[in-house]
Amino acid sequence: MKIPGASLRPLYVPLATAVGLIAIGIAVVMVANHYLDRARLASRTALADRQAVQNKLSRATEEAREISEKLVDYRRLLARGVIGDEHRLDWVETIGHIKTDRRLFDIKYQIEPQRALELPGLTQSPEVEFRVSPLKVDMQLLHEGDLLTFLDDLSRNLKSLVLVRECSMQRLDRSTVEKGVVPRLRAACTIDLVTIRDKQLKST
Repeated sequence: MKIPGASLRPLYVPLATAVGLIAIGIAVVMVANHYLDRARLASRTALADRQAVQNKLSRATEEAREISEKLVDYRRLLARGVIGDEHRLDWVETIGHIKTDRRLFDIKYQIEPQRALELPGLTQSPEVEFRVSPLKVDMQLLHEGDLLTFLDDLSRNLKSLVLVRECSMQRLDRSTVEKGVVPRLRAACTIDLVTIRDKQLKST
């Protein structure tokens, strides 16, 4: 069936309008998708930036905490006299006080010349230098607790860090009867007395 062209003329405008609306709709969808993609990208970027800022803040907070803890440790070590040169006279006096206060038997000891501290995993740095003065102790004991008390007093009172390298103990021969309280054990220990030299503090 053939439709005359004249009869279609009234439909031209509606058809053109429909085609235009479809084109506009397609354009709107395309533009909307474009801006939606940009919005999603901006959102992801903003989220990543916010996460990066949070990470920086977290790191800054953690670093501040670590610095604060190290500063507290530094001040504590400085107050104890650990930071600085060795205090041989103070060490001798402290050992004498411990012997008297704890009523220990004979204590013989020798403080060897100071040298650089060597420990697995320890590396010297340009800022600080770890030094050690080996302490050799030979002492007589009534019982094992005397040795533990002596070492604990050293750790708490000496102006140094106290690292016990080794200790050996042997029972003394008391075959003959002796009156009074006598030592029953002998202990020999090697102890590192560690001090820290702050090179920047020294230079000032």
